[in-house]
Amino acid sequence: DDFLAGADSSTETGELLQKIGLIGSLTGITLATGLIVFLAAVHRGSRSEIRVLLRVAGGAGAVAAAGAVVEIAGAASILDIGWADAVTDSSASSAMMRLIAGTLILLGLVDHSTTVESHQAEGLGSDASTTAEESSASHWVGVSASAFAIAGAATGLLSFGFDGHTVTEGPRLVHALVNLVHVAAGSVWFGGIVGLAIVGLLRRRTDRSAAPLTVLFSSFATVALIAVAGGGVMMSLMITDGFGDFTGTDWGRALIIKSVAVGIAVMIGAYNHFVVVPALESNPDAATMQRRAQTTVSIEAVLLLLVAIATVFLTIASTN
Repeated sequence: DDFLAGADSSTETGELLQKIGLIGSLTGITLATGLIVFLAAVHRGSRSEIRVLLRVAGGAGAVAAAGAVVEIAGAASILDIGWADAVTDSSASSAMMRLIAGTLILLGLVDHSTTVESHQAEGLGSDASTTAEESSASHWVGVSASAFAIAGAATGLLSFGFDGHTVTEGPRLVHALVNLVHVAAGSVWFGGIVGLAIVGLLRRRTDRSAAPLTVLFSSFATVALIAVAGGGVMMSLMITDGFGDFTGTDWGRALIIKSVAVGIAVMIGAYNHFVVVPALESNPDAATMQRRAQTTVSIEAVLLLLVAIATVFLTIASTN
């Protein structure tokens, strides 16, 4: 009895570690991936903004790597094996992919912000009339070292196709592809919203407007939202056996919580798209709309963080 009680305790501890670790690795990878896309496709601003965004993205990679380590420790606790053995166990393969992904993101971004910014400033033809630190035309394109971060982001996104219900439910390849689109689109949405919130806070100190970025990101967010919703519906149909699964299982309850959070974020996004963005397009200097955009973007960022946490419980929840 004592031995069995100890085994139960070890399993519970391992499952808790896996949940905590997956929250870190999922949040870190999606945030880093989204910020990389935001920097490459949306952001136009000062080099100091680029530096901050790169550091946040690199920090997200570090969080992802740390979360993956905790996931592997959880697997070792559940299987009652050593950490070294857990690293090579098939049950920890997706966590190992996320450990590699987070490390690559960190290596690709954390020490290269100055190099990247200087390279881009030269590419834009900056002259002596533009200060090196605060050129409002700076645009990150990356340097050779950034390939590590891009490879890490891709590896991290692929890792979620090797665990959870993606492995056990529905046609394996189809489910994995749909999951990849779903997570990638969610990353663009999440990282872009966080990027806008960061830039808005930075520009508030200098009385510069983030309105042009809000307008530009609106179209990206719309496409990402459609992909997130479509992928989520398709995966739900592959996982569920009937309507009762939505209310009578842990998986269904986690899905409801996630759906509510996504729904609220969608409504905020729709308000931005149909009300705030047109107002900013007609008058980018409107102070009231700028503050409203910053507030709604910040709320949306918090909601998407809650969505990421709910996704973790959805991934590991039972459908029975």
